[in-house]
Amino acid sequence: MNRWLGLLGAVGVAVAWACTEPHPVLAKRTAPLAQEGKVSPQWLGPWVSGAWYDTGRSGEGIIVQFLADGRALAVWFTYPPSGEPGRQAWLLADGGRIDGDTLRFDRVIRPQGARFGAAFDPAAVQLNAWGTMSLRFTNCGGAQLTYAGPTAFGSGSRTLSRLTTLDEIDCNGARKLTPRGARRSDGLRAKSGAWFVPSRSGEGWMVEELPDGRAVVYWFTYDPEGNQAWTFGTATRQGESLLIEDNLIARGTRFGNDFNANEVRLEPWGRLRLDFSNCQNVAIDYTSPLAGYGAATRSAVRLTTLGGAPCLDPVTSNPQGLAFVEKAISPAPFQSEHAIAVDGSSLYVLGGFGKPRAFRRYDAASNTWTELPDLPAGRDHPTAFALAGGVYMAGGAPNGGGDQANSGFRFDIAAGTWSPVPGLVGGYGSHATVLFGRAYIGLGDGSVLQFDPASRQSRLLRPDDAQPRDHSQVVAFLDEIWSLGGRGPETTSVSIYDPVSERWRVGPAFRSKRGGFAAAVVGPRLVIAGGEVIDSGLYVEASSEILGAGANAWEFGPDLPVPVHGTVAGGVGNRFILISGSTIAGQGIGRTGRVFEMAIP
Repeated sequence: MNRWLGLLGAVGVAVAWACTEPHPVLAKRTAPLAQEGKVSPQWLGPWVSGAWYDTGRSGEGIIVQFLADGRALAVWFTYPPSGEPGRQAWLLADGGRIDGDTLRFDRVIRPQGARFGAAFDPAAVQLNAWGTMSLRFTNCGGAQLTYAGPTAFGSGSRTLSRLTTLDEIDCNGARKLTPRGARRSDGLRAKSGAWFVPSRSGEGWMVEELPDGRAVVYWFTYDPEGNQAWTFGTATRQGESLLIEDNLIARGTRFGNDFNANEVRLEPWGRLRLDFSNCQNVAIDYTSPLAGYGAATRSAVRLTTLGGAPCLDPVTSNPQGLAFVEKAISPAPFQSEHAIAVDGSSLYVLGGFGKPRAFRRYDAASNTWTELPDLPAGRDHPTAFALAGGVYMAGGAPNGGGDQANSGFRFDIAAGTWSPVPGLVGGYGSHATVLFGRAYIGLGDGSVLQFDPASRQSRLLRPDDAQPRDHSQVVAFLDEIWSLGGRGPETTSVSIYDPVSERWRVGPAFRSKRGGFAAAVVGPRLVIAGGEVIDSGLYVEASSEILGAGANAWEFGPDLPVPVHGTVAGGVGNRFILISGSTIAGQGIGRTGRVFEMAIP
């Protein structure tokens, strides 16, 4: 995360504090997350976010943030080693990579050189290499810390316990939900994460909203003499504001073997207030009676969003007057039962009936098509996703020749070349999505295959209410995996997988049953359109449906100009873009090649 290292933005990261009045260990779990074989083995995910500490070393700790892109960072709140000036220290571990049950940080830095307040100069901040650190999580409530630092700090290990569980990021699956199982509006304005002032890169705040309505705020900064310093306090939530009347600063001990919890002193630092105007901006007002700190107001912006706790403005109803408009027709031969992968404004369309080895890019910004190198294997009903500079294809039915010895392939967007991906398998006719750096591939029996491109490992996620979902859709919406519709027979049902608790629940059913339809997330909304019914009738569906973030039920949107099934769609900005498909139920003929777009203001 170069942005963090370069800007050292917000370095708002938190200390796992537990001294005279520790925060309660919320929803601590002692058993592994795997549930009766439904998910196995345990994979690290958003549930690692929170504060962790050694119960025998109360007064120091580590804040872990699992970010929306699947990476992680950690901040260690501690003290300088014996012989160093200053009375506090903090270490920043960024770019954490997942290795099985372990977060590995190959570079830990110690920011130094700045002073508090008006004398702060971001150019003076030195990002000093400190060493390495890893966190192996044994369960939702326990972890093992291993570290290696410079001589003054040394190396060692610690057994850590969870100190804080964050609101909406609860291992036990505590979510604010509507009666039909969607995320409720009041759970979609998460303030947890790191915040900083862009012109003062090198210091910042970490906010942890707790499930009980409180919040812990940590400030990573420097003292007036130029030494590292950090403060913390427990805030009460007042609407969109957080108020800390008794912000504290900890002093009195040293790092490592010289640490003595009995020597830690909590001293009053002052008052802190955070007023959030929206999900990206906060005004921070502080007053301290301590010499050299004073009072000021800072305009800060969000640096990190935590995986599992999105922040967005809810939309519980849809705008009026929505309509589909036709855009540039796709190249011939036209496709149906194809796949799509979205990368920015580029929509990659792969395989299908019509031209099983077709690989095309539709640029939504310019409304133009580009023919790309043929797929290495011809497929109809494949699945695809885009991740980390590549377009992946897997599954489907062999059709059109090519390399059928491998199930999965990756196209390097920069290099323009295909290569096989051993271990990547896919289903037939059910689509895929990406969340937190991993792919989720729908299977016909209603299960979802979770695939990690970094390790090339996968595991099966099977809902409690598993039912046939042939020709279904799988999308990432509000930091969860939604398995939508499908047939065997056709259904309106929705199953939602929560990657925090690793549990499934029933979501809001849509109004019209359908399989072979298109689905995409457009801003704070989930949109479906088209599809077919062949098990209880024989027709192609023209309707669309829209579910807004915070809404309890789907609403009908405009009808497609031409009903299609075996179609695909992608979300680009505020636009839902549907590409081709077939007009004849149960068949791959009648392919249109037409592109329809619906803008949602």
